[in-house]
Amino acid sequence: MQKETSIFLPSQVTVKVHPVVIFNILDHYIRRNVGQDRVIGTLLGFNNDGVLEIRNCFPVVHSETEQIAVEMEYQRKMLDLHLKSSPREPIIGWYATGNDINENSVHINNFYRDEMGNSTPIHLTVDTGLTNDTMGIHAYMAHNLSLNPDSSLGSYFSQLPLEILTFEAENAGLESIAQTKYDQQSTSLLSELESLQGSLTKLDEMLESITSYIESVEKGEIQGDPRLGRFLAKTIQALPKANAQVMDKVINNSVKDLLMIVYLSSLTRSQLAVATKISHSLSN
Repeated sequence: MQKETSIFLPSQVTVKVHPVVIFNILDHYIRRNVGQDRVIGTLLGFNNDGVLEIRNCFPVVHSETEQIAVEMEYQRKMLDLHLKSSPREPIIGWYATGNDINENSVHINNFYRDEMGNSTPIHLTVDTGLTNDTMGIHAYMAHNLSLNPDSSLGSYFSQLPLEILTFEAENAGLESIAQTKYDQQSTSLLSELESLQGSLTKLDEMLESITSYIESVEKGEIQGDPRLGRFLAKTIQALPKANAQVMDKVINNSVKDLLMIVYLSSLTRSQLAVATKISHSLSN
């Protein structure tokens, strides 16, 4: 009786990447050598129970002509320097600009596999060519296609779920950058009060949009989405139950505290400026 054969594939993981990584890749691409089609570099981060979080990266010199040349010695030195400051962010893969995965990508991926002790590296692509007017960002993992664990028919790259993960400080910077996407004028970071006002305005707009959607569903103007309804129900249930007057008092107290901090900061700056001028006058 003939034995059954199967395809052996590794378990899938999820990838999360921080915006600073994307900006570093774009900066590397802008500073590329004349005539260079794409750039590559090393991805740094950690694995948290199947979730690969990419927190940093650095460029690696390479060339793709008749032969592929990657400066792995330079990569090792840069990695050693990085691990001295961030020992919890080892190498987890490599990046490349463009949206194509070709034969050279397979060879470069093998270079990184050897550097990682035969662990499977993550491959991140950033489409700087803006295919379909979109800068596509995708994560891949190379798999060996085999009929049994001891043989290999080749390798292929499978796409992994990708999420852009941001911290609160990164959100503030991204919002400031987003303000210049149409007029391309210089901008500055918002103050704490302006940031709070913007957040409350967005929250009010989202609540109005949700209210309008619910009213349209109740009137039969549009068909409701059960998944969206369950999501809204879970969100409302997660909200703490509190008296409206108590919530108003808490919010007002918080705003007053924030205004007091802004006032004290401004007063401190004024006092320092006066002290500096007096000290400068006395020294002359």
